[in-house]
Amino acid sequence: MWTDRGLQRVALTNLLENAWKYSANEPRSVIEVGLVQVEGESAFFVRDNGCGFDMSYSEKLFQPFQRLHAVGEFEGTGVGLATVQRAVRRHGGEIWGESSVGEGATFYFTLATDERSWEQRGTATPPPPPPTEPSPREAN
Repeated sequence: MWTDRGLQRVALTNLLENAWKYSANEPRSVIEVGLVQVEGESAFFVRDNGCGFDMSYSEKLFQPFQRLHAVGEFEGTGVGLATVQRAVRRHGGEIWGESSVGEGATFYFTLATDERSWEQRGTATPPPPPPTEPSPREAN
């Protein structure tokens, strides 16, 4: 699987910063990062034990400048999850969240693993492969 390191760094940083932010008021914050199988596909996840959110508002999660908490309650601009979604979709993947108020949240995302899965997901073409380093012999 090839990914754009910069985009994936942005995505993971946003998810981890959100997990930290929304669990910071807990007596003991717990943040987990892992990989699970969902409907036969590998999905990465970031889970926290923070304040969570009401799933009835989940359609707003990935919209820019939409917040599910009061501005004074948690800092932020409301663009983090929209940015994550763009990075994940750029890689032929999907992202979704699951939560209950007061029970923390889990965000899952998938990434396309081959050209066929890119096509199935409606992404025109996968990103180009990473550049290869020339061997010492080729460099001379």
